[in-house]
Formats: sequence, structure tokens, C-alpha cells
Amino acid sequence: MRKGLSAELARLSDMIRFVDVWCEEVHVPHRHCHSLRLIVDELVSNVCRHGAVPSDGTVSLTLMQKDETVAIEIRDAGTPFNLLEHTEPDTALPLRERPDGGMGLLLVRRLSKGLVYRRENGENVLTITLDQKTTRETGKFFTVARHPATKRQRQSTREV
Repeated sequence: MRKGLSAELARLSDMIRFVDVWCEEVHVPHRHCHSLRLIVDELVSNVCRHGAVPSDGTVSLTLMQKDETVAIEIRDAGTPFNLLEHTEPDTALPLRERPDGGMGLLLVRRLSKGLVYRRENGENVLTITLDQKTTRETGKFFTVARHPATKRQRQSTREV
């Protein structure tokens, strides 16, 4: 399912509603839909604030689901920006010593299984995949996330 809107912060709530409707239509569990909403909110708001999208430009969002994998594709005609080239903020530093920015992108990296960026026909194209499963036998929510930019793998388990 695809939606394109003008690249204005005022339209962000329309994008989030689009995600909610899609999640309901394809029966994405609420906790997974919440992750999708956070990712879309962060990335689309960054495009609107920092992307230098032309005044008549749009941000388009495509949502796809196959088996246990959900993919989000975000396209915009703004300034080239590959978030995979940016280092994660040092969260060990006290807040006052950290440079501004980067925490939203860190959140996106942590919530996603994979991130792929490409520049295509004058557009930034970012594809984010999430692979989240609930194991009924254990009652645990299990996520394995691989972050290509940092080449590390994180595994976590929490009660649902």
C-alpha cells in the first residue's frame, strides 16, 4: 500500500493515520504497529525539517508485509542523505556533552532489522525491514536486529 503527501510537518499525522489503517487492514499486532509508527514519525519528520524537499515536493510511504516481515519504503526528492553513513551518538556521554541530533536515527536503527539506502532518479529511497515474532509457547516477544551501519547484532527478549 502506498501513500504520497506533501513534505510538510502538518501532514505527518496523515502519514501516521495511514500506517494505523494499514496495520489494521493486514492485522499487524498493536505492538508491531507502534514500532512502525515511531519509525515513520521520526524519518518523515526528519525529511520535512531537514531534507530541503522542493516546495511542491512529496514524501511517499510504501508499506509491505510478507510472512513475519514488514517493510517500509520512504521516498523523497530532498537533499541526498544516507543515514547509514552517520555514526550513532555516544549514549555513554552525559547529555550536556553530546552533540545535538542523532537520537531519532538511533531509535530507527534499534527498532529495525535492516536498513537499505539508495539514491534513485533524484530521490532518497530508504527501505526499513522489521522482523518481529511472538512465540506463544514462551509468552515472550523476541527480536533480532542487525544494524548494517554498525555491523553488530542485538538480541533481546521481554515479556508480553
